[in-house]
Amino acid sequence: MTNSSANMGIYIHIPFCLHKCDYCDFYSLPITDPVILEKYTRSVISELRRRASSISGPLASIYLGGGTPSLLLPQQVERIVNSVFENYQTSSELEISMEANPATVNLEDLKGLKCAGVNRLSVGVQSFADIELKTLGRMHGGHEAESTLRDVVKAGFNNFNIDLIYGLPGQTLSSWQENLSLAMNFNPQHISTYLLQLDESTRMARKVKAGTINLLDDELESSLYYTTLDFLAEEGYYHYEISNFARTGYECRHNLLYWQAQEYLGIGCGAVSYINRKRFLNQKNVNHYIEDMLADRPLQIEILETMTPRQLAADAIILGLRLTGGIKREEFRDRFGIDIMEEYRDVIKDCQTKGFLEVENDRIYLSKRAYFISNQVFMQFMD
Repeated sequence: MTNSSANMGIYIHIPFCLHKCDYCDFYSLPITDPVILEKYTRSVISELRRRASSISGPLASIYLGGGTPSLLLPQQVERIVNSVFENYQTSSELEISMEANPATVNLEDLKGLKCAGVNRLSVGVQSFADIELKTLGRMHGGHEAESTLRDVVKAGFNNFNIDLIYGLPGQTLSSWQENLSLAMNFNPQHISTYLLQLDESTRMARKVKAGTINLLDDELESSLYYTTLDFLAEEGYYHYEISNFARTGYECRHNLLYWQAQEYLGIGCGAVSYINRKRFLNQKNVNHYIEDMLADRPLQIEILETMTPRQLAADAIILGLRLTGGIKREEFRDRFGIDIMEEYRDVIKDCQTKGFLEVENDRIYLSKRAYFISNQVFMQFMD
């Protein structure tokens, strides 16, 4: 079965990294032999060609994430991007985003990526403070992050994001404000700020459990978050999603597809797709993935879930409420056949009473005070 929606993107997973950061729970592997990057590039191109029949209609976005996609040579990125153009219809304003680690790119690399077709970068700065970067297990330092951002501008990128993490052990309100202020020196079109949240499988979680480092308390984490909202609003950024801020017109189109509960195709080892009510996972063994793709053997996938209409609606509510603009009643009814105000009347009324939800002009959205505790609100919509 094919997907004919124009509101669809391709996510391409590059699972390799220099080393596994202490807080990371994404599927990624420390690279031991750069030769594997060429084999992986050829494998991704093979999968792109084979999966093209599952989609009809123009793509809105391509997103290369990881791992560390910037470990690829610009020429390898160009071949992957060209494969998308050769095998898929694309919109005239296609967004091609790529994550970049400051420890893996220089000015020439960045110029090469721009020539390869990448028109949006997401730079994984995380912090400008060396002590915080050391805590995270990052390979770059604060000065290196600043140098990379200067190179991003020199390379001609006029659409780039800076990723920052708050809630780090030992972080203070003043050190976080310093991070935000330093980011402003580069006039990014987009800022993502994420609260440090640890899966129990990570090295940092084990350190917390052992008592060698301590996380911040909820009150300070909340203060850091709302300080961010006020600071970036004063700097002219539009707060369009719980953790994301943009200059007007520079919202991340690919991530908007997720938050609008649109479908997406996942390419690469360990990538997840969401098509025709099914969420499924690609082969997670990178050596097996490469062998299968280069030998033209069938792609091994695992069905994670097949969603019922009710589950689809609940998922769309949870994702949609992450957007500060919220959910429009009529659009939701047209898409899912459910009147959200009637179907979830008691939940909405209870959340309104508590000051967590607002209803205005047929639109439902989170109140500002609920942003930081949004998961508590989302849980109310889950059966």
